[in-house]
Amino acid sequence: MRTLLPTTVLVVLFAMGCRPEIGDECVTSVDCSAQGDRLCDTSQPDGYCTIFGCEPDACPDNSVCVGFGQEIDPACANADVGTDPRWPRFERTFCMIACETNDDCRDGYVCALPTDRRAVAIDLENELRGSGVCFVASDAVFQPPADPPSSCTLDDDEAK
Repeated sequence: MRTLLPTTVLVVLFAMGCRPEIGDECVTSVDCSAQGDRLCDTSQPDGYCTIFGCEPDACPDNSVCVGFGQEIDPACANADVGTDPRWPRFERTFCMIACETNDDCRDGYVCALPTDRRAVAIDLENELRGSGVCFVASDAVFQPPADPPSSCTLDDDEAK
């Protein structure tokens, strides 16, 4: 019985030291956390361990809470539709690994400021605020539509 204790302790310490981090590769969410507190974003190349729906300053060490979809639809930007610009209803937040250079990111990912990818770091006090995060390498450039559709604009009769 006593000979099993040191072996058990070594196995537990080894498992704790190998805990996946935000931004690691994954196939399923179990690859990111056995406790279910992290998800595998399989829409990213080779998966991306993250925490979905993060709150400001709540991500693990060396990661930043990043919000996507925080802007109001350009078609509705001037419409009086009762939106609250302080909390965009379609915004989705994810913990993403912080970086300073591309070398800090795994293969296929680059270090970029969230604002360069139509996102925003929502951390308020995190010392990593203002740093880059590891995004999928992409040459795609966002092109806003030339003319927004009229579905969100008010007719003269409706505006009265």
